[in-house]
Amino acid sequence: MVKRMVLESGQCEHAKCIFCGYSKERVPVNVQRLKVKLDKELLDFSDDELRVYSSGSFFDDKQFPPEFRKYFAEKCRQKGVSKLVLESVPKFITAKTLADFDGINLHVAVGLEVADNEVLLKLNKGFTVEDYVRAAETIHQSGAKLRTYLLANPPFVDDIKKSLYESVEFAKKYSDSIVVINLLPHYMAPLLDMWLDGRWNFLSREEFHELTKDLKGVELDEETFHFVPRFPPEKKRFWKGVGGEFLDNPQYHVWQDYIARWYHVPEGKTTVLFLPCSYKKPYSRSKTHTAIYHILKQIPGGNNVHRVVISSPGVIPFEFNNNYPFNAYDWDESLETPKIKREYIKVNQKRIKAYLKNHKYKRYLCFFKHSSESYQALKQACDSLGIKLVNCMGAGDTVHSHEALKGLEDCLKG
Repeated sequence: MVKRMVLESGQCEHAKCIFCGYSKERVPVNVQRLKVKLDKELLDFSDDELRVYSSGSFFDDKQFPPEFRKYFAEKCRQKGVSKLVLESVPKFITAKTLADFDGINLHVAVGLEVADNEVLLKLNKGFTVEDYVRAAETIHQSGAKLRTYLLANPPFVDDIKKSLYESVEFAKKYSDSIVVINLLPHYMAPLLDMWLDGRWNFLSREEFHELTKDLKGVELDEETFHFVPRFPPEKKRFWKGVGGEFLDNPQYHVWQDYIARWYHVPEGKTTVLFLPCSYKKPYSRSKTHTAIYHILKQIPGGNNVHRVVISSPGVIPFEFNNNYPFNAYDWDESLETPKIKREYIKVNQKRIKAYLKNHKYKRYLCFFKHSSESYQALKQACDSLGIKLVNCMGAGDTVHSHEALKGLEDCLKG
């Protein structure tokens, strides 16, 4: 069994890799606090392997003082840790820093990322392939083992498959284990800007496994952290308006790509119910959505219904109704022109179609005014895919009316 532990201390000495957001965080260095956390984490340790994630270098004296490293090594001996994995950049890997772990089955993890100095320079990695090789020699001379991290889809690479497979073959010359990581955009990393600008994109799980299917003798890591689009405060705004950027902007675009290619419908949700948005945000606080929620709670099989909103930001599974930017916009329908309405239908029809191609249900229901642009976009998407869509709202009803909600309840029961 493997125990994973996060130890936060100081800050990565380099902190400039364009794909890493964790390194931007700074935590006060406190040896006593680290000792207390370690003691607590290993109190009932009964696993075989211990992996430590430190968002930097465990062998950096400024981040993890020698006093703590010695304490850590002794604690591992006492607890009988049979395999220990620690992270570091090559700069801090020396015979002296590794000596504290004599007698321990130590594996030092180094993020080579790609075996190409030109790409490493563009990634602002802070070291070269030659530095990695020197670190590998020091690790093995000290009796430890090297664990190499490689990125499956780094930016600045023309042919990601060729680059990855060549990097794996290179790393095999020096590594005792290799992990191929599916690079995902962290909200504090400069890579986020490349994602927003369309200069780079993540691989879906399926794309990642298709890319790596012929690799032998490597470990695969398809999701290094729980991936949901996030934006730092300086990139957030309230999207108030209609047309143009209030319908199609980079933040909406990456969310829709994420929802289509990465997101999975919750298990057991066999019926989809497409719904209009609400003026009040998040939607869950509005009277209409509250009423719909109570209907679903009361009817048999209501737990199997997946609520999905269609609005100016696109297709919004209800789980995300309180995520930015879905809780930070105001699209005033009274300001729509015929041209804006046509553009709304065109943009959302494309988004809905992408969603439906990747997410399947047994039943497809909706609750829209028949004249609404969201309904027209949805119907066009369903018709193009041969999907039978049932609108649970009567032709003359309004969303808020008692008759409409009663009709929805009857529709869901049926």
